[in-house]
Amino acid sequence: MQSKAIQSRNSQGLRDDDLPQSYPFVKWAGGKTQLLSEIDKTIPSEFNQYFEPFLGGGAMFFHIISNKDIQFTAYLSDVNEELINAFNVIKNDVEKLIEVLKNHEVEYKKNPLEYYYELRSNIKSTNNIQRAARFITLNKTCYNGLYRVNKKGIFNVPIGRYKNPVICDSDNLKKVSVALRYSKAQIQVSDYKVILLQKAEEDDFIYLDPPYNPTSSTASFTDYTNTGFNDNDQKELADVFKKLDNRKCKVLLSNSDTPLIRKLYCDFTIQDVQALRAINCKGSKRVGHKELLIRNYL
Repeated sequence: MQSKAIQSRNSQGLRDDDLPQSYPFVKWAGGKTQLLSEIDKTIPSEFNQYFEPFLGGGAMFFHIISNKDIQFTAYLSDVNEELINAFNVIKNDVEKLIEVLKNHEVEYKKNPLEYYYELRSNIKSTNNIQRAARFITLNKTCYNGLYRVNKKGIFNVPIGRYKNPVICDSDNLKKVSVALRYSKAQIQVSDYKVILLQKAEEDDFIYLDPPYNPTSSTASFTDYTNTGFNDNDQKELADVFKKLDNRKCKVLLSNSDTPLIRKLYCDFTIQDVQALRAINCKGSKRVGHKELLIRNYL
């Protein structure tokens, strides 16, 4: 008997071996690619809808859709408008996006420094495809894939040190488009509280990857938006976690190992994992960091 996931693929004209392996199309500070081998052990074998409301690069979504034989509708959301626009453009207009990205790649290689800062200062893109191409180009060429904005909401990360960055990965972009369309992904700009409290139901799986609680006064990289994510936000998130638990949702959260986070989630399963901190400028300080995986299910 065919599984529901394979039946779903067949209903869309895909054979069970046709859904390609896809991975994040942007680099993202705090992305979960490095932890997927550990996170994979905690993913429920069955669930209904899937929610990833702190989307970032979407490493978790791409891992599940590429490796798990589970049928689900995905709700992918984030407060970053440029990121969500890029996801939607890839889902709906990937070929046109590839054309624009190829042109960016050609122009960047002529004079990387000049082209990067000219593109960074040009915030008036003509349409959503141009916006997405600018966003991806800057992400592929900025310092460590860091997304940071100033108080005016303007992206201000300096250029990275790359010899020959791949700006247009056509093959993966097409695979990402297939994955988003296959999962019938609902992709939108939304505060995590709104989407979860309105849509999440019993037996849904929710992965929460918020801006991490700083482990020191100099370790905070929460300028993902111009409003930040402070201790009160962490406490509010913990309250939402408990509400989802009461609804019998399956909730998995990753965060830094701090006294605050351990206290907020002391009633749930807490697992220690080792991780790298890719955004540190000193390679020696990127290793030996402990993070937490917290869940409300066995």
